[in-house]
Amino acid sequence: MNDEREWEAQERGMRAARGQAPSDLDPLALDYRKVANAVISHPVGAPPGDFVARAAAHVARHEGGIERPLSGVLLAMFAVALVAAAVVYGARYWQVFQQPGEPASGWMLAGFTCVALSWVSRQLAVIVRRPGGRT
Repeated sequence: MNDEREWEAQERGMRAARGQAPSDLDPLALDYRKVANAVISHPVGAPPGDFVARAAAHVARHEGGIERPLSGVLLAMFAVALVAAAVVYGARYWQVFQQPGEPASGWMLAGFTCVALSWVSRQLAVIVRRPGGRT
């Protein structure tokens, strides 16, 4: 039976790691000897006192990934586009909001939609990560 062979290889590997068996092992038992050596030689001491704080800080630094800086760039570009639209359209700028048929209104609506969808997706991500939310 294959399970018995596996079990025997585990036992041979464990005995070899403890020095109770010869070190000439088949490849399967040799792999289990490496695992047994790792288990036997694990550190006995507790983790450092600030381990949790350092781990949390590491996760917080890398949580946003590339999305956070790119969102800032997108927001800055959107602000520049709004200013550019105000300069180009001048007095007609406010008419864009009053008359939906204006050519620029579609682009402005698209920009506002992107910002809104980004905000909503971020809020949903926060809700899902809460302890009561799904993971």
